[in-house]
Amino acid sequence: MKVNRLISLFSLSFLISSLFTSLFIAPAARAETGYRYWGYFQAASGATSWTAAMTGPSTKLKDGDVEGWTFTASSNDIPATAPMMDPDFASVCGDVSQVAGKIRVGLVVDFGGAEIAPEGETPKEFFSDCVVVAEGSTGLDVLSSALEVRSDKSGLICGIAGYPAQECGVEITMPSVNASPIAASATNESPMKSSNSLALGALAFIALVVAIVALRRRSK
Repeated sequence: MKVNRLISLFSLSFLISSLFTSLFIAPAARAETGYRYWGYFQAASGATSWTAAMTGPSTKLKDGDVEGWTFTASSNDIPATAPMMDPDFASVCGDVSQVAGKIRVGLVVDFGGAEIAPEGETPKEFFSDCVVVAEGSTGLDVLSSALEVRSDKSGLICGIAGYPAQECGVEITMPSVNASPIAASATNESPMKSSNSLALGALAFIALVVAIVALRRRSK
């Protein structure tokens, strides 16, 4: 009988311990794949926010437009990031006078963060300039007039100012923040869900104490 009671106590303790584990340890994060590339953004004259370009840099620009490029990574769940600087034409081209037959276009190039940099490479410093080009010029004309551009046969922009050195729109494992299971759980769960977990944990502990007391009384 004592052996059976010990087995029952051990089984109950094991089940409740498993409950604690499921409540407080977050599941391991799965690696997500995405693509690393040069993202292209535009802001028409007077706009105060970026719009992701739906086509390549072949659209004819107007005086006052701002062009944005950022080295970014995106996936199905993680969107591409716009340049860190807002498209402020006045701050980029405010000191440049308009010239007949030409247009002024603000150019912003964000080389991204170290977390998405190709192995062995370091992102270059943020670049912004006012580019004066002929009327009817495209986004590619503006970019090429200011910085060296590397593209593939399809016209995809692979590198700007030598960055990255070789690759062109490669598939990568998306960067993630390393955190302990408990820290990750605290970060990802809502306050209500965390409170529920603590309440269930307390009830499980009380159940364990009651079970131990009951088994001890039966043994007497």
